[in-house]
Amino acid sequence: MNFLQEEGESDHLRAPSSCILCDLGKSEGEEFDRENYIVHRGRECYVVLNAFPYAAGHMMVVPYVHEGDLTSLESTVLTESLELARNSIQILRQEYDPEGFNFGANLGRAGGAAFGDHVHFHIVPRWLGDTNFMTTLAYARVIPEALPATYQRIRSRFAVLE
Repeated sequence: MNFLQEEGESDHLRAPSSCILCDLGKSEGEEFDRENYIVHRGRECYVVLNAFPYAAGHMMVVPYVHEGDLTSLESTVLTESLELARNSIQILRQEYDPEGFNFGANLGRAGGAAFGDHVHFHIVPRWLGDTNFMTTLAYARVIPEALPATYQRIRSRFAVLE
């Protein structure tokens, strides 16, 4: 069962009993990681595909520690976050050949964070002209690749680094 779904539900996030990013980080196992699109686990952080991507390959680097304030993160967590972001960008360049990237964090609810109480970093590959009318007019995203296919491509690249 996909961690983001209740059994029998296909399109709805389950209501987490705690922080979904913490829950993803605490659970382990190859099958769990595959079902929940966790492509890499480090000492301080893990890398997961965004369940609702803006582009194929949209990833997040997530510290295991539950902390909403970037300035309160330990230096070891920040260092590994940036190293994993760098690795993620290198992997995305190899797999997708994007023309640029969006990289950053939405801090706090007012800053646009869906999970404002757990710092995480987004890495979104971008191409010139990659936005279209669907997001603006239909409030829908068009992604040219299914998450399981993206997972296979990205996970195999991270496996080489391990």
